[in-house]
Amino acid sequence: MKKFVQSLPQVFVNLCVAYTLAVLIYPLLGAQGAQMRRGWLYEVLLICVAAVLLQYVFFSGHVVKRLSYLWRMVLFAVGMLAVVSACAVGFGWFPVADARSWLFFVGLFLAGFVAIALVFEAAFRLRRRVYDDALGRYKKGRAE
Repeated sequence: MKKFVQSLPQVFVNLCVAYTLAVLIYPLLGAQGAQMRRGWLYEVLLICVAAVLLQYVFFSGHVVKRLSYLWRMVLFAVGMLAVVSACAVGFGWFPVADARSWLFFVGLFLAGFVAIALVFEAAFRLRRRVYDDALGRYKKGRAE
């Protein structure tokens, strides 16, 4: 619990960034004529809170400690799919009895998740390369 309290400032920053991005991207997608319902803002806030908490659980290293990155991603995706599915049912995003709607919903979720995961992977690889180059320059300078 102490580690969570110490991580709270970063958790809140992550929540603010996630919520702000969601609210800014929504009108760009042309959904509902770029008009946001007040209820939708609370729905997105709920999803962002769940996403940030799941992110903390699986990626902070404070809760889940000995699990490969692949399994962390899989469990995070399953948790997020459960959250957004519950929201879809609870908030009536589409007819829940229609199997085609569910297939489209899950397919869209998985496509978005894979796209976001690939962007993060590319960013991490770029950052790793920058750090490796800096470390190489440091070691070269110390050897001379």
